[in-house]
Amino acid sequence: VRIIAATNTPSDELRGGDDFREDLYYRLHVVPVILPPLRDRITDIPILVEHFVRKLHARTRSEVGSVDESALHRLVEYSWPGNVRELENVVERALVLADGPVLTADDLPFLPSVDGVDGVNAQGMGVLPADGVDLNRAIDGVEERLIRQALDRASGVKAEAARLLGIKTSALYYKLEKYGIQL
Repeated sequence: VRIIAATNTPSDELRGGDDFREDLYYRLHVVPVILPPLRDRITDIPILVEHFVRKLHARTRSEVGSVDESALHRLVEYSWPGNVRELENVVERALVLADGPVLTADDLPFLPSVDGVDGVNAQGMGVLPADGVDLNRAIDGVEERLIRQALDRASGVKAEAARLLGIKTSALYYKLEKYGIQL
């Protein structure tokens, strides 16, 4: 039997604390696999996007069959605090909202960009693009991103994430369902 265990906490920190038994650490730490965050593996993003488009094509009933360079550029420049799960959710959302057989950067208005276009700049402040913005989609995108960041910072503890967001836990549960966020 092989046991594969994963943690967001570096294994050395687990061993040093009181929350994790040292003998269990040595039983599990036979062949450690260190997987860097997605933001440090940007060359994986196009491969993952292609995989998710194929995987989610039938479920989303999308006509998208390919992704253009502008969309890939937007996806590569984003920092991905939610790692691969967040990327999969973004691709799924884009497939649902896309118009046409090719996914473009225009199909990602809810994904904040580094350079300040599409409604949100790097500081999270609103920036109105020259051609306007779909306010509801932009607000939903910012809200979903902040919820994911709060959940990540709270290590998935919903009550703590709700506190970080300044909302009731019941409101957080509603928003998790609204955006299809699963832990």
